[in-house]
Amino acid sequence: MAIVEMKKLFLVGLQADKDRILNAIQLMGNVEIDNIELEEYAEEGQDGETQLLERYDGQGIVECIESQLSEIKFALDFIGRYNNLKRSAFAPKPAVSLEELNKVRKNADSILQVAATCRKLEQRLIELSSRETRVLSAKQQLLPWKELNIPLEQIGNTLATHTMIGTVEKGVAAQFEERMVQELGAREFYIQRVGEDKEQVNYFLAYHRDLAEEVDVRLKELGFNRVSFSNMEGTPAEIIKQCDHELRAIDAERQKIEEQARALAVRVKELEILYDALSIQRDKEEEGLKLLQTGQAFVLKGWVPSRYAEAFVSKMHSITSAVYIRLEDPEPDELFPVAYDNPPLVQPFELVTELYSTPHPRSIDPNPFVAPFFFVFFGIMMGDAGYGIVIASIAYLAMRKLKLKGMGKKLGMLVFLGGISTFLWGAVFGGWFGNAGQLLGLPPIWFEPAAQPIKMLIFCFALGLIQIFVGMGIKAYMSIRQGKVWDAMFDQGFWYITLIGLVLMATYSKVVGQYMALAGAIGLVLTQGRHQKNIIKRLLTGILSLYNITGYFSDMLSYSRLFALGLAGGVIGTVINQLGLMVAKSWIGWIIAIVVLAAGHLFNILINILGAYVHSSRLQYIEFFGRFFEAGGHAFKPLRIKTKFIDVYKEEEAV
Repeated sequence: MAIVEMKKLFLVGLQADKDRILNAIQLMGNVEIDNIELEEYAEEGQDGETQLLERYDGQGIVECIESQLSEIKFALDFIGRYNNLKRSAFAPKPAVSLEELNKVRKNADSILQVAATCRKLEQRLIELSSRETRVLSAKQQLLPWKELNIPLEQIGNTLATHTMIGTVEKGVAAQFEERMVQELGAREFYIQRVGEDKEQVNYFLAYHRDLAEEVDVRLKELGFNRVSFSNMEGTPAEIIKQCDHELRAIDAERQKIEEQARALAVRVKELEILYDALSIQRDKEEEGLKLLQTGQAFVLKGWVPSRYAEAFVSKMHSITSAVYIRLEDPEPDELFPVAYDNPPLVQPFELVTELYSTPHPRSIDPNPFVAPFFFVFFGIMMGDAGYGIVIASIAYLAMRKLKLKGMGKKLGMLVFLGGISTFLWGAVFGGWFGNAGQLLGLPPIWFEPAAQPIKMLIFCFALGLIQIFVGMGIKAYMSIRQGKVWDAMFDQGFWYITLIGLVLMATYSKVVGQYMALAGAIGLVLTQGRHQKNIIKRLLTGILSLYNITGYFSDMLSYSRLFALGLAGGVIGTVINQLGLMVAKSWIGWIIAIVVLAAGHLFNILINILGAYVHSSRLQYIEFFGRFFEAGGHAFKPLRIKTKFIDVYKEEEAV
């Protein structure tokens, strides 16, 4: 239960073996490769050879693979759009052997042709959509003019006549017609209403050219807006009919393309396998960018957990005898990647720490201490045995059926353990789906928090004080481990005495508590300013340090959220039960009640899981980690096989 010991790795191999060595490292999944700088290599005293070394230039390969991955991702999205191929986020990945993976990789060109086909189909669909937009726009413009029986190309000026079409606002249409007829109707002038919409009325005008200036003046006065349709031939009705025919043709072609897209569904598995195969290759090539090389050899530096070091060396020698490997312990002040070595029950709680920060590699692993407190706090905040059964059951089924791995497995196990804790504390406090336990005569094992709130608050404060004391103890242990025994005594020991004395004053023995608190306070005054050279500053610093007692009590008060969240969840559950029972007066009412109860309690479970997780984590991050946690490390990120669609297994794993 500690941070894993690491060995610093230095490896020199032949270029001919580089690909096999990197493949083996990726399969083993326990080596983090470091980026090597030429200057760093020169500092090791091998200046004469730095001229031979150069950075491995594989960026072009990485970019090529990224481009291929982008095309495959596009193809999968395109095919899925027409085949409803949506994979559940919790669905188990199909298992694929290394042999099948390599076979698909060799057939990459053929599979990428599928992606190219999808790209062409998409381009055709885009062209059809653009064409459809143009046709619809033309049709929409012509619909108000469908009553015009004159071909559009014939509208214009001749030697003797002028013709035009245009619109007038609907509110002035009657006035427009009256004036035009009165003032020009007796002469060589013709006006015809040819349609209208909600806002405008459409007109066709024809008149002798000698009236052009007079007509233009009248039209301008009456707000006539000329309309023209260039590059269109035929009457509006004929063109609209052509548009409808073209739209049907576009729709037929689109359906044909969509059928072709649906037919490509049989290639989805190949595309997914190739996507992951290329992802694996990309990861390996990206790590290869960290290497240095000469014409015949390459240099690799990195980290490997000590417990795997011997197996790593053995594996490399089984690949080639022409390899030099040096393993050594990190320097005293050298940072190394942080990995944890925890038992299965503690591993899920690593998620909580990882969301906060990575501890300093020479610090201690906080997870064994986080695990019991988070477990207890989560259960108290949920506080309902019925909810605990539901949560644990769903988490168990998810892990069993979906065969979760990695982060998913940790999360599933964290939820499962949270459900167990919720069940235990719910039974202790008598919470069963709100107040259903009371209605069914199930008494609490200990007491009911809502009936005895002061007792519950004292219990929560006690838990908080315990966690604060544990955090102080861890800090003291870290100081002692670094040889700072007196620091542990002065900075944590005297605070222990002071705080325990204050607790005793309030709970057990006022006299004993007073003496302990006074002794601890005197110790703090005399030691907290020990780094000051001036004796007055030393005493003032010591006296001011007593103000920190408010911080301890403030932190302890934060644990009242354990009671608050548990009470809120119970009250909401009770209200849901009351709502359900209100309508349960007949068989139809009971059906409605069941729906109300199921939906209400499901919502309450979800909202309380979120609240319990957030606030349990907060107690770890602020009140607990604030006592001892030292950040500054970076998580161990070995080169390993990472996939999105499939699980890769070696042949021997299938036996």
